[in-house]
Amino acid sequence: MALRIGFAGYGYIASVHTTNLKRDARVEITSFFDPDPSRAGSLATADFDEMLAKSDAVYITAPNTLHAELAMRAVAAGKHVFCEKPMATTLEAAQKVFETARAAKTVFQVGFNRRFANVYQRVRELAQAAAPHAAHIKMNRGELLKPVWTADEKVTGGFLYETPIHMFDMMRHQFGEVASIDARMGRPNDFSMLVEFQSGMHATFVTSADASWFFPYERLEIFGEYATIETQEMDFVRYRVGLDAPTRTEDYRDVAPEIKLGFAEGDRRFVDAVLGSGAAPVTALDGLRSVELACACYQSAVEKRRVRL
Repeated sequence: MALRIGFAGYGYIASVHTTNLKRDARVEITSFFDPDPSRAGSLATADFDEMLAKSDAVYITAPNTLHAELAMRAVAAGKHVFCEKPMATTLEAAQKVFETARAAKTVFQVGFNRRFANVYQRVRELAQAAAPHAAHIKMNRGELLKPVWTADEKVTGGFLYETPIHMFDMMRHQFGEVASIDARMGRPNDFSMLVEFQSGMHATFVTSADASWFFPYERLEIFGEYATIETQEMDFVRYRVGLDAPTRTEDYRDVAPEIKLGFAEGDRRFVDAVLGSGAAPVTALDGLRSVELACACYQSAVEKRRVRL
């Protein structure tokens, strides 16, 4: 019997996941909950409980500020949950989702697709050999104009919860737990941070909401002993690990987007976990930690002081 999957919210990111899931013979997509049922065709419903009743597992792909409430309702109904990032847009809500998921016997996965992107998987391998001691992270957005909701905090929860939260998760994934953040905000939605990790490593993270679409708008640079690793979007990784080693470039531009961006593997591993093959690779604890980092950045920027975690 196929795993029945329903969706809470039908927009762009839901279409990405459904494309992947339709290729998986183990899965049947049974229902789409959306306030505007016309968006989702014959499987649409405007009743969240109806969608739950038709599903074994639920993807939370509604606007950011609805994630926590919908995820907790799905878990309470005994459903496995894939919750798109961010898991919540307040620390209190993130803690509640985490506690709810921890107490449940079902699978809970958070949608940080970059963990599965070819570039960042390769960076993780290289970093283990490079013994990194410092890094610089950049994650800019172009305009906050299209679509119009990207500038609406009632929808996104705030700029840091929309795009930069990917890099809050990525820095933990690559470098371990964060000890402190010291952030400054020159203007709304424009942040510079000094991040210290429990390992003693440090990194800078700069993110701006209206930098124009100047590529690469997403970059990770890692510095180790006689080693540098550099990414450009999720298209390239360039590295030199070793004093006399050559500089090498690996190009992922020709990889299918759903694979290159990590969505395909994230969806596959969620289905695997639900069917009993392995655990969720990105947990509710990971979701909570990323929200903690975003909240610490906001707090540090407002209070102009270092915030310890």
